[in-house]
Amino acid sequence: MRVSKKIRQAMEAPLMRLGLAILPRLPRKAVLALARALGSAAYVFSARSRRLGLENLDLAFGGLKTSAEKRRILRESMRNFSLTMLDLLWFTRDSARRMERWFAASPDLEAAMARRRARVGVTGHFGNWELMGRYWALRTGSIMSVAMPLKNPAVDALLQRARQVTGQQIVAREGALRKLVRFLRDGGTVGLLLDQNTAPEEGGVFADFFGTPASVSPIAGILAPMTGAEIIFAYALPRADGTYRGEMPHWIPAEEIAALDRKGAAQELTQRITGFYEEAIRERPDGWLWIYKRWRHIPAGAAAEGFPDYAKPL
Repeated sequence: MRVSKKIRQAMEAPLMRLGLAILPRLPRKAVLALARALGSAAYVFSARSRRLGLENLDLAFGGLKTSAEKRRILRESMRNFSLTMLDLLWFTRDSARRMERWFAASPDLEAAMARRRARVGVTGHFGNWELMGRYWALRTGSIMSVAMPLKNPAVDALLQRARQVTGQQIVAREGALRKLVRFLRDGGTVGLLLDQNTAPEEGGVFADFFGTPASVSPIAGILAPMTGAEIIFAYALPRADGTYRGEMPHWIPAEEIAALDRKGAAQELTQRITGFYEEAIRERPDGWLWIYKRWRHIPAGAAAEGFPDYAKPL
């Protein structure tokens, strides 16, 4: 391990503790201003992130948006990411009171939370994905979410503590299937982030995303038919005044899932969920995290044309 990397990892946990000590005590306006400043600085000084984000925006929108529009979307996206990370810490203090003040759920989302039944909730790196699960846990008593552990165990422990402050249960992706099935069969809600790369050798399948195949986990399409659960697609979008609006634009009833052909259900549901993401991103492109190698894998036998430069053939 390089010396610089060792130093960085050694500093990460103390900085995280410092953030937990200071950020939750800041007024809301200060958090919003800091998020804008950090996101703007990242856009200006991180040429790699800027190049990656614009490459993804070119793939998604091509000539439908001008270069100036794409740059604006990316800058706002990076500001949104900064706010998401800051709010991960800010909402650890007086969580219930702050959720009540700064988070408003749509009637559809409120109705879903009031129903007790097995449910697979899917969201993505869109709006504030961290806050969605914490709000659900606060209102319903529980939710089990899957998260990839960080490489730094000390920072990961602090992050998991922040995520679980309202009762959310976090399980690592490795070996999570059995826990998720048991939780769903007990009538619980499982939360999944499904806009990440999952290579075929890890169980991923390809789904059309902005007209280009993207590898994705079919876990929601496997869990729901297996357990009789319904599927909902929900997210929390930030508003200019610092509040969030929780929305649930899509719902696939358990009865509709049960009627699907079992052999093709996982692929069909995975494609539908991917379509939900695309629809939401098209409506609010600045809400999605564009600085991620979403189209990392090129399907076997497919031409590289149309994929980003970072994509690699399987």
